[in-house]
Formats: sequence, structure tokens, C-alpha cells
Amino acid sequence: MSFTAANCTQGIIALLMNRQVASATRLEATRKAVLELTEDYKHPLLEVNGALVQFTPYVNLYAPTFFTGSGDGLDVSKVNSFFIYNSYYGAPSPDQQNANSGYNLKFRSPDSMEVLWNVPGIPQFWSRSNNQILIGSMPDNAYYCYMRWQQQHPDTDEAANFTDDTQIMMADAWQEILEYAVAMRLAPQVNLSDKKEELHSALYGDQKFQSSSGIDGAPGLIFQRTTQRNRDQATTMRRFRLRMGRV
Repeated sequence: MSFTAANCTQGIIALLMNRQVASATRLEATRKAVLELTEDYKHPLLEVNGALVQFTPYVNLYAPTFFTGSGDGLDVSKVNSFFIYNSYYGAPSPDQQNANSGYNLKFRSPDSMEVLWNVPGIPQFWSRSNNQILIGSMPDNAYYCYMRWQQQHPDTDEAANFTDDTQIMMADAWQEILEYAVAMRLAPQVNLSDKKEELHSALYGDQKFQSSSGIDGAPGLIFQRTTQRNRDQATTMRRFRLRMGRV
């Protein structure tokens, strides 16, 4: 489920001790808080599975839209996986025992893989430069591939597009977190500068928690909020222990 920007209004005003804020000011702070909270944290409602595409032989630089198929101007916030088929792609048959085999491309910084960007071969790595996707080695064939990514939140690219009716593509449990994040941004504008530190601690944990990298102190709302993926993994056995019988 998701909620709208308007659903957060009452909570934001309450956190600001009932100080009144202009609607446009509140919406702009909400837009920026949504951008911040959806850039680093995983949100299933923003995850996208890309279509199957083929690299162009001897081309190592691609626009993100080549993989996303979208021309809406929104950024790819986080790449979750980038899979390449290194053999025949299609329905398996007796003649194609290795059909659909492949692996995930790993991320490397452009400077560390400068040679591979220019040498033809089977791609192993990807990177970003000037908001373009770099592939290395330079594909020597039309390999099939697809990307899974988290997209930039819709309607956040321009302030005019973000309204009270904008659907916030975050789980309902994140509504309180968003309200705190917005109130923290607005506090100095309504003469509540001292309140900003209190709201920041509520979100990210107290000073001891932040300085100890989460080892000591009181955690904040974000740390305590588990993701859907973490909850799913909690129901799955991650490790098997071999049990030997007695002879």
C-alpha cells in the first residue's frame, strides 16, 4: 500500500507544535524528503524489472533508457542486479544444454577499469560516468541482458509535479518516518531550530548511536524499520548444518 502527500499533513503540523506552514512550502519539503529517503533505502514499490535487451557489439557506453525503456527523465536511483546471458538465450533444447546461463555484472569505478572499457570481450563489469552506463569489457557480441533497479520516485523531478494528491510509493509503515523528515526540514522556517535536533535524533538515533555506528545508544525510527526483504528472509533458512549419525 501507499499514501498521499496530503495524508502526512496532520502529522507534520503536530510535530511542529501546531505551527502553520504554507502549503507550497510543506509540499516542497515533502518532495525533497521523499527524494532523500528513496535514494538510499530500498522500497519495493519503486523496484522495476527491466526488459530483455541486447548489447550492441563494440559499443561500451549506453544511456540508462537503453535498459529501462523509459524516457520520463527520472534517474535510476539504485541498481539491484544486472544480469547478462553469456550463451544462447531461449527455450532449452537437446542442442542447447547451456541455454540461459549467465551471471551478474559487478560494479567497478570507471578509473579502475579503464582498460576493459576499450578492450572487446565478454562483459564482466559495469559503471556510471556522466549519467551513462559503461560496460567492460566492450561487448564483442550482441549479448542479451536485463537490469533490475529502483527508480527515482515519480513526480519528484519538478516541484510543480508534486501535489497533495501525489502517491508516495513507500510502505505505509514509512509514513511516520516521512513526517519526521519533513518536519525536520521545516523546523528552522517556523522558529523551531532547537526542535530540528530532536527530530533528527528521533529519525537516525541519538548522538551516541550515530557516533558508535549503531553499536551503542538509542536507535532511531529508520533503523528500527525493517524492509520487506528482511522480513521475507527471516522466514527462510540461511544456513544448513551437516549432522553426522553415529556408527
